[in-house]
Amino acid sequence: MPPPMLRRLIALFLMFPSILSRPLQRLPRAVNGFKLCQQHPAKSKKFAARSFPCRLPLRAPLRGSILPTMTTPARVFVGTAGWSFPDWENVVYPRGKTATRLRTIAEYLDCIEVDSSFYRPPSPRATENWVKNLADRPKFRFLAKAWQRFTHERAQRWAQDEFNLFTRGLAPLREAGKLDALLFQLPWSFRNDAPNRDWLAAIAGSFAGWPVAVEVRHDSWDDPEIFRRLGVIFCNIDQPQLNHCLPATEIATTPTGYYRLHGRNARNWFREKQDVYGGRYDYLYSDAELDELLPKINHVAAQTKKIFVIFNNHKDGKAFANALQLKARLGSAQPVRAPASLLKHFSALRACAIADGGEQLPLV
Repeated sequence: MPPPMLRRLIALFLMFPSILSRPLQRLPRAVNGFKLCQQHPAKSKKFAARSFPCRLPLRAPLRGSILPTMTTPARVFVGTAGWSFPDWENVVYPRGKTATRLRTIAEYLDCIEVDSSFYRPPSPRATENWVKNLADRPKFRFLAKAWQRFTHERAQRWAQDEFNLFTRGLAPLREAGKLDALLFQLPWSFRNDAPNRDWLAAIAGSFAGWPVAVEVRHDSWDDPEIFRRLGVIFCNIDQPQLNHCLPATEIATTPTGYYRLHGRNARNWFREKQDVYGGRYDYLYSDAELDELLPKINHVAAQTKKIFVIFNNHKDGKAFANALQLKARLGSAQPVRAPASLLKHFSALRACAIADGGEQLPLV
């Protein structure tokens, strides 16, 4: 190896003393550092002091090195499952203003997962209104849960009329180019056996051309090749670690990544009758738990072009609070803002968000 090239390699490893031991998913942060220093030279010294113990001048990665594949990390979209809950009033948004609830979500988050479509097919008029109401938010994205007829009522295959009814309702989102995933959420009782693999194949075949995503909860499905062969998005999940529950995975089967965070309320997870509405998802992720999940999310992001991270722990607005905490950890270019009412209920947010719509609370 010519001496100049050797010197360049030595300099690279001096700049990144832990590059050989650091997990691969941590590399995008370093690459973002190069962008920061190139675009904002005045911030370079501060970034280097925080991220690189050697404090040497930062340089662009060598052409042909191991880093260029990470120079365009996946866009991470953070959102919640659903947006209209009675217990979010006066926490996430004001009481009574139902028409503005979706706009509140779009003001602070990147995407929304439509939850109501699981219980009944949406009307074309409703989805068309969602598109129109957020026309000034072109970067905001939609995901939608598939009607339970396709996932939980499996005594016989769905009829063509049922398929048409459901897809007609989502057509405005799809035609507007706003629908990034159609999530088929299967229950824990849906095991990996031949009939159920056939059911998944029927879903993939019937919804060919749609951005099909599949969530399974039983650990017998811990085989990503099944989903790669079907050409569907594998939805990674975090759920209570109970008997045969699929653990938190880091799987990508298409250029789109998906992660759903249900909370870890083990006491209520399998209870058929909940003491309160939403009790199964009554859980607030701690800072330590979010830090634990972040490398897994980053690993999926490193394998994809875009990834959607959805919080489903919706009780009392906990999903919204955790979503903002995650956005702060992802290094948002803009300060993370939060409704002042939310900061009053979730004090941990004060360390990473500024109050919006009221007097700013002190950061502690």
